[in-house]
Amino acid sequence: MKYSILSKILLGVLVSLNALSQAQTADDVGAAEAAYIKRLSKKAEFGAYNITQSISFGTAKGIDNQPIVTAKEDGLVEMVSVENLTYMGYLLPYNSFVKLEDYDFKVFYRNGFKSQRYEPRKVSLTDESIYLDDNYGLFYGMQAAESGQRCLFDYRYRYTDAKYLTRVFFHSGIPIKSHTVSFKVPQWLNLDIQEKNFAGYNIKKTTKKDGDFTVYTYAADKLVDVKREPGALARPYYLPHLIITVRSFTIDQKKYNGFGSQADLYNWYNLLYKKAENKPDVLKSEVNRLVAGKSTDEDKARAIYYWVQDNIRYVAFEEGYAGFVPQTVQEVYKNKYSDCKGMANLVTEMLKLAGLNAHFAWIGTRDIPYNHDEVQSMCVDNHAISVLYIKDKVYFVDGTEKFAALGTNAYRIQGKTVLVENGSTHKLERVPQTKPDDNLILTTAKLKLQDDMMTGKVVVSFSGEAKNYFHYVYNNIPANKKADFVKGLAEMGDANIVATNVKSSDFENRDIPITVEADVEIENKVTIVGKTKYLSIDYVPSSLTGYTPKDDRQTPMDMEYMIYAKDDIEVEVPVGTKPVSLPAAFSNKFKENNFDAAYSFAQNKLALKKTFALNSPIIYNNEFADWKQFINKIKEFNRNKISLTKP
Repeated sequence: MKYSILSKILLGVLVSLNALSQAQTADDVGAAEAAYIKRLSKKAEFGAYNITQSISFGTAKGIDNQPIVTAKEDGLVEMVSVENLTYMGYLLPYNSFVKLEDYDFKVFYRNGFKSQRYEPRKVSLTDESIYLDDNYGLFYGMQAAESGQRCLFDYRYRYTDAKYLTRVFFHSGIPIKSHTVSFKVPQWLNLDIQEKNFAGYNIKKTTKKDGDFTVYTYAADKLVDVKREPGALARPYYLPHLIITVRSFTIDQKKYNGFGSQADLYNWYNLLYKKAENKPDVLKSEVNRLVAGKSTDEDKARAIYYWVQDNIRYVAFEEGYAGFVPQTVQEVYKNKYSDCKGMANLVTEMLKLAGLNAHFAWIGTRDIPYNHDEVQSMCVDNHAISVLYIKDKVYFVDGTEKFAALGTNAYRIQGKTVLVENGSTHKLERVPQTKPDDNLILTTAKLKLQDDMMTGKVVVSFSGEAKNYFHYVYNNIPANKKADFVKGLAEMGDANIVATNVKSSDFENRDIPITVEADVEIENKVTIVGKTKYLSIDYVPSSLTGYTPKDDRQTPMDMEYMIYAKDDIEVEVPVGTKPVSLPAAFSNKFKENNFDAAYSFAQNKLALKKTFALNSPIIYNNEFADWKQFINKIKEFNRNKISLTKP
C-alpha cells in the first residue's frame, strides 16, 4: 500500500472528517493495541493490530469469451491511533481488473463501533512518468483526537480475471501486529502459491480441508512499517510475499490451461500482442530513407534504433488492456510517443521492413527478482523490448533507452530472461551481464608542480553503461547548466581546480566513448614549510558520500548501476625533489566491490593509480556497518598527503 500518498490528501481528509473526532473515544483495548504498535515502530502515528484477507474463486467469461477464473477478496483492517491528533486510514488500490463491490468503515464510540459510510478520497497511484492509467487508490480514514482510538474497515474486492491477482505482500506502510491471508481453493482449481523471502519472519502456514475446498492460511506477526526511501531496493527482493498463479481449472468436466508453463504465459501475451492491428506500410518510406546507403545489417539496425530513440517520446499507458496490448505502429508513428510496448512494437516492425530478423519480446527489469524459468505469472514482466538476430549475434533493442548504442544493454535488464515472440511458439533468451570494465570511467591527469601550483591536462572518458549514465544525467540538466556540468568533470569535482579550454567528443554519436578534456590549474593543494612541500593528488568523487546510508535508514540500498572507475594521476615535480615516503599500497574489499590504489615515484614523476569497482550495488541492512567501514577506509586513504623535499 502506498502510504506516501497520504501527505497529498490529509488536508482534504481533515476538512471532511473533523466533525467525526468529537464523539470518538479511546478504550482499554485501544490503549493496549497502541502500546504494542509503539513497540513495533517508535515513530508510528497509527497502525493496524489486525489485517485479514480471505480470497476465494469463481469462473466467468473473459476476453474473446474465453473461460477464466475470477477471485473475490474479503478484507478486514483494524486500526488504532498511537499519537494524538492523528490521521489514520487505509489506502485500497484498484484498476480495471479490480472492482470494489462493498465496504464499511466503523469508528469506536463509547459503547462500541458505529458505521460511518462517508465517501472515500480518490487518489492517483500512478508514477509521474505515466501519462494515462487507471490505477487509483481509495483512502478510507478518520481523524483520531487521541491515542488509543480504534476504527474498523472491511471491504470486498473482485478480480475480474485472477491472472491479475499476482502477488500478496504482508508488510505495508504502517506497522502491523497480525496479518492473515487465506485462500479457499475449490477442487476444480489448480492454484500455485509460491512463498518468497519467508526466512527470518514469523509466518505460519496451515492447510485444512473444508468440504470441497482446501484452505491455505498464512499468518504473519510483528510486521514493521516499510517506508519509501531514496535508492531503496525493490520490495520483492527482501519482503515476504506470495506469488499466486492459476495453473489450470476445470469447468463442466473440461480442463483449461492457466499459466501452467512458459508456453501458457506466452500464449496469453501473444493473444494480447496480436490485438494490435498493425499497418506497417505507413512506415515503409521512413525505413527506406533511414537504411538508404547502409551496407550492413548492423548499420541498418543502428539507423532505425537511433531514429526511434531520437523521435519517439516515452509516455507510459496503463489503462485496462491498454496496459498489455501495444499501440499500433501507425498510432505511435503518427503521435511520436508511446509506452514501452508501443515503442517495442514500432522498432520491431521497422526492423522487419528493413529485412531484419526482429521479434517483439517481454522482459522484467531488475526491479523484479524472478525470471521466466521460475515464475510463470504476469508479475514476472513489466517491460517490452525488441530482440534482433543478426547472424549468430543477439541484440536486445530497448526503444525506451534514449542514448544507448546498439549492443549496449542497460544495467536494469542485464541478466534477465526474455520471452521472445516467435509465432505459435516462443524463444527464451537471456540478456548478458556485462563485465565491470565494459563500463569504464577513466580519469587521466598529467600535471606539473611549480612552486605551490599544479597545472596540466585532464581527460575523462565514459564507455558502456557509464556512457549511458552520463547521457541520462547530462540530458536532464537545464541547457544553461550543461557547459558547467561538462567543465566540472574535468575539474574532478574539486573546488580548487579550474578548467579551461574544455573540449569534448561528439555527444550525439552513440557509438564512440564520451570524452572530456581540459587544461587545469590546481590551487590550495600544496603547502610549503621550509624546504618541504605537502600536497594531495587524490581527488575523491564527491558522490562517494552519497553511498553511505543514514543511521536511521530502514530499507536496503540499491545504487542501480555497476561502476568501474580508474584514476591515473601523474605529477612531474622539480628536478631533485623526492618524496620523503609514500603511503603503502592499499586494497579494500566488500562483497564483490573492490578498491585498489598505489603510489609510485620514478624519473621525477609522482603517480597514483586507483580502481574502484562497484560490482554489487545492492546493500542489505545487515551489511550497512561493513559497507560504511568499506567507504570510510577509502576516504581515509584519500586523505593521504605526500611530503616532498629537495636536498
